[in-house]
Amino acid sequence: MTAKSRLTKGVEFLYVLVKSSLFFWGTLIKMAGIYGWVSAQEKTMYAVDHPEAVHEGLSRITENLGKAKLWEKTLSVGIFLSFAGVIGTLVWGVGSSLSVLFLVASGILLLFLLLLTTNFLVTPKAGLDFATYSYLVLSQTLRPSLWNGFVVANFVFWALLLPISPLLFFLVAPGGVFYLLKKGYQKLLELKGQTHDSY
Repeated sequence: MTAKSRLTKGVEFLYVLVKSSLFFWGTLIKMAGIYGWVSAQEKTMYAVDHPEAVHEGLSRITENLGKAKLWEKTLSVGIFLSFAGVIGTLVWGVGSSLSVLFLVASGILLLFLLLLTTNFLVTPKAGLDFATYSYLVLSQTLRPSLWNGFVVANFVFWALLLPISPLLFFLVAPGGVFYLLKKGYQKLLELKGQTHDSY
């Protein structure tokens, strides 16, 4: 591969990350920043899994994913409140043991809900009813595993970019998060001897 072709691929990859990230924030804003966290994650994951679709209208491409369901909105509210708890505590300052405890609890809850959402998005439903499917996903989320550790580390890694460069975080973090999740999930399936199907 020549230096020019590597540069071209690098620019295209950055374009996919930036456009996917902007699509994430746009979806979130469209749903008032409260109810759209799960929907935004689902659509962004779809976008990075279909880079060819990024060059088209993402809103049109992701129409087949359907509207957000009640459980998605409920989970989104939980993510929003825990995220607001983390940001609010940091903004007002960590000046007491109670505020530290609240910050840690909000952070752990946020990571748990993000992990739960990710497992919902990658776990095949395979004709299961919602109750059985939810139990399966919840048990996977609560069970210590290499995949769960990878998902949490991925979110923490990109979150550390926020205080370093808020602009870079805004432009590439959502796309970067779901690109790594895509690659990690593909590797997990390879280890299990399975093939990767698009989300």
